[in-house]
Amino acid sequence: MFEAPILDPVRFTALEEVVEGRVPVRDLERLQSALHSAGGEIRYRAAGLHTPEGFPALTLQVAGQLDLTCQRCLTGMPFDLAVDSRIVMVKDEDALPDLEEEVEGVDAIVQPDRLNIAELVEEEVLLALPLVAIHPEGECRPDREAKAGLSKEHPFAALQKLKQSS
Repeated sequence: MFEAPILDPVRFTALEEVVEGRVPVRDLERLQSALHSAGGEIRYRAAGLHTPEGFPALTLQVAGQLDLTCQRCLTGMPFDLAVDSRIVMVKDEDALPDLEEEVEGVDAIVQPDRLNIAELVEEEVLLALPLVAIHPEGECRPDREAKAGLSKEHPFAALQKLKQSS
């Protein structure tokens, strides 16, 4: 886990503090299995606030570029990451909104004793990933090779020729 502040959520939201930073992609441990390479960095910005209803909240912005592994051709695939979320903190689980009452783009969590910015950033990155990372149609390396006439002969084609000649 990368180094990021662990904050008092009451103070952070009451004073409307702001925390900004950068984290190398290689330091996001739970993300590594989805990556083709771990180069680059992620920028984040968290700002405390209060909702019009008086609930403590924060906005979290996360941005950067990831090199994901395309699940079709297994090569690198650039993915622009841009997350802008609002997280409202409630006192207990009973105050969490029902599914029907949830507002799109606003997440609600039970107010923690400590606000771990590193965990929040990593979770937002993971939630922003595509379910299955694949290049757009026609952009995978095998597709490009086939279009360029570079497709290789099937490995068992020589065996087929031998079988037919005997």
